Amino acid sequence: MNEITGLIEKGTRVGSKISYPTINVVIDRDDSLSGVYVCDVEVGVGGDHKKVFGAGYVGEKDLLPKGKFICEVFLFGDFGELYGEMVRVKLLHKIRDVQKIKNLEELSALISNDVKEAKKWLELNV
Repeated sequence: MNEITGLIEKGTRVGSKISYPTINVVIDRDDSLSGVYVCDVEVGVGGDHKKVFGAGYVGEKDLLPKGKFICEVFLFGDFGELYGEMVRVKLLHKIRDVQKIKNLEELSALISNDVKEAKKWLELNV
């Protein structure tokens, strides 16, 4: 199982515009991680922390420096602003490979399906 740890950073807020806000962690590029996953997430690693599941994307994103990937996770629950918090994301199960999208409608439909698939996998495996 792969694990990503880092600080939650502000993103472009595209997810919030389509009702799927995400936490964002910039990581070094690792093509073996590229994809969409069921995630086990721990925010505030260590002392006062929250554990939750989510559906996450790992891969390229416009405006990132060369050699970097984004890990974006839609959390199954409302936790408010988490910018600057430390997070650990465990990639439990790959749902699909990365797909090119044409517009926000297509992105919203893909995320909706990813969330359904992630919740179905969690029901059967956790």
